[in-house]
Amino acid sequence: MPHATNATDGLRTYFEDWGGSGATAVFYTGFLDPLEVAQASGLALGLRDEFRLVFADHRGHGRSDKPHEPEAYALPTRVADHVAVLDELGVDRAHVIGFSWGARLGFAIGEHAPDRVRSLVLCGNQPYEWDLTTPIAHAVAAGVDASTTTGMEGFLDAFESGLGVRLPEPARTLELQNDPEAIRAAWTSVLAEVSIADDLSTWQLPCLIYAGTADEMHADARRAAQEIPGAVFLSLPEHTHISAEGEVEEVLGAVRQLLRSH
Repeated sequence: MPHATNATDGLRTYFEDWGGSGATAVFYTGFLDPLEVAQASGLALGLRDEFRLVFADHRGHGRSDKPHEPEAYALPTRVADHVAVLDELGVDRAHVIGFSWGARLGFAIGEHAPDRVRSLVLCGNQPYEWDLTTPIAHAVAAGVDASTTTGMEGFLDAFESGLGVRLPEPARTLELQNDPEAIRAAWTSVLAEVSIADDLSTWQLPCLIYAGTADEMHADARRAAQEIPGAVFLSLPEHTHISAEGEVEEVLGAVRQLLRSH
């Protein structure tokens, strides 16, 4: 199986390469999701004929290594996972397409490894200090607490109850395969994160940022797009944090244009 080894700590990131002759775009999913979720997305299916698509599992997820220490999930270390994937592929610079937690990683890649970026497409997250009072943060915290006694089934039950939603299949079944101790460590690391960038106005990266109007990340995602020179923001009416990443009709054309331009 294809893995890339992080030069910082020796942990391995699992990835899959769909191939193709176009520029490389690396996809990152949201928290809990393995790479199969991104592979099934309408955005990936809409881009596969023109670009070389690569999908990577976050550390702690899927078939990547799963450390149980919160410090192993620090964003600069996770950015080094991404760099290791590019090095393994022999790719100098790539587009980064991230959903939710993957978008948070995308902002960190833009800050810590801008020389390895062609463009950033970031859905449903922001680069500032986390607001841990939001419904999603409370739902994740409840899930983490439940997982200590009832594993991932307890996590998902508590998370869904907190938000009043049922996660879609097959993503939900795939999420049940996570290691709850690794997920708890990843969330503990999130609690310690501060703002990713000191000054977004110094960035010189092409960026497309989008979020649903019913997503608690919407305001800060828009703010980030306003602070990054030349960034484009798409506001998706009525979409939530969970539903926005499935939107294709309002997003695919803008993503394709950005990738073609860079």
